[in-house]
Amino acid sequence: MKKIKRMSPFPFLIAGAVGLLYGVTQRIASPRQYISLLFLAFLVFWVSKIFFKNRIIEIELAPDTGDDTANSLITETRDAIKKVRAANDAIPDERVSATIESIENSARELLHRIETSPALASQLRTFMRYYLPTTVKILDARAAMEPGKGGASVSREAMQTRDRTERMLTLIDEAFRNQLAALEKNRYLDVQVEMDVLEGMLKSNGIVQ
Repeated sequence: MKKIKRMSPFPFLIAGAVGLLYGVTQRIASPRQYISLLFLAFLVFWVSKIFFKNRIIEIELAPDTGDDTANSLITETRDAIKKVRAANDAIPDERVSATIESIENSARELLHRIETSPALASQLRTFMRYYLPTTVKILDARAAMEPGKGGASVSREAMQTRDRTERMLTLIDEAFRNQLAALEKNRYLDVQVEMDVLEGMLKSNGIVQ
């Protein structure tokens, strides 16, 4: 992300409008009057800036690490994190939302590690390309069971499925936190076993085929 300062156009517009109005209503014929006009426009401009402040905006730049594998993984991870955030907004349950936010924070930290150390991409690729898309699938299934989504949330079976998806989100949250902890110790998790377990849970709940 790159932060840039964007100036508000309103101080310029207001100063220009006041200057134009002054020029139309006053008969400007001397250098002194021109100086007064410039001073008035300048004064109005700076007063307007007090009320119309500059904005700091963030622009997401395309990854440019020099490593195609890292660039691809960064792009995929950014998109997946956006989907996680959007799904979280659709789920009002505060307890579930806290788990989702924890997953998102961990994912962002792992993303930052890849952005700053592209060599990590080859080690984290399997982890990031499995757990984040899996999280999105679970969240989409969970969001579909919210009240007003076709009435699915009122059935006992739907309630049981909601409980199971929440348990799976807890497992994913733990996996992300464990991976971060492992990175702190300069090692990587062997995630294949727990991925197989989670895959079986997803299939048993009909979230994946």
